[in-house]
Amino acid sequence: MGDLQAPDSRFTRLVSATAGDLPAAVVGALAEPSPGTPASTDAAGYTWASIAWGNASDRPLLLVHGVTSAGNTFWRIGPALAATGRHVVAVDLPGHGRTGGWTGRHRFLETATDLAAFIRAAGLARPDLQVLGHSWGGLVVANLPLAGIQPRTIVLLDPPARTSDEMESMNRDPLEHRYEDLGEAMAIARAEFPGWVEGDVLAKAEGLTRFDVAAVRSILVENGTWDAGLAALADPAAAGADAWYVRGEFATGSLIAEDVVPRLAARVGADHVVTIRGGSHSPHRMLPEATLAATLLALGDATAAA
Repeated sequence: MGDLQAPDSRFTRLVSATAGDLPAAVVGALAEPSPGTPASTDAAGYTWASIAWGNASDRPLLLVHGVTSAGNTFWRIGPALAATGRHVVAVDLPGHGRTGGWTGRHRFLETATDLAAFIRAAGLARPDLQVLGHSWGGLVVANLPLAGIQPRTIVLLDPPARTSDEMESMNRDPLEHRYEDLGEAMAIARAEFPGWVEGDVLAKAEGLTRFDVAAVRSILVENGTWDAGLAALADPAAAGADAWYVRGEFATGSLIAEDVVPRLAARVGADHVVTIRGGSHSPHRMLPEATLAATLLALGDATAAA
């Protein structure tokens, strides 16, 4: 890896990487990402939409998105991770993307319980299942053990550690409003993030035209304090999971402040907290190579992340 430091006084590893630090197959998939195979799965009263990459017989890796996004936020990361010999599935959570008909279940554990039903119905409930959740998705997957699914590895990608008032403020962010016109949503995303490639602009814009407004408001304001999944990981049900935090830096947009990091380290171990140098709340968009390097480290691909 281009730059991997041992845990320092801030209880974290600092990671940076370029394409030259990743396996050739991963780099190739990242440069020319496959669109994947769409699927629909009935479970827990929903018809879940998802995208899959890789062979269905390979080790499963489930990717779970954040609020107002959808599975296509992983349009580059998904196929790149599948290039490591995994069956990668990116799902649309209820009230997001193409998984409609939100039923009012907004608590993290409720969503995890519904997601557990999807995991079983989609044939992903294997002992070697690994999961990665970004933002809201991180708090959801942290609750999977309490919902009866015990992943081998749980990777939390910048799960917010913020108060309910801080999360509610997202309702006033123009970038998180519901848009009826895809072109308008793309213009907003493109103007807000001029460094994004068009694939990320499109994925964000599609998410902004498809989410359920009531669902998002309930998720943001009725879950209380967002604790980065710490309470769920402290539950005895999660004792068998290999849990990791991958985060950006607070100064460049992470939703985990530096003074929270020692609490993360105390829960999962200092060597299981990885900070992407210069990373934002969504490092997979701006720094996909470093995000992949950190993720592969967490998933146990030592040679891929070396």
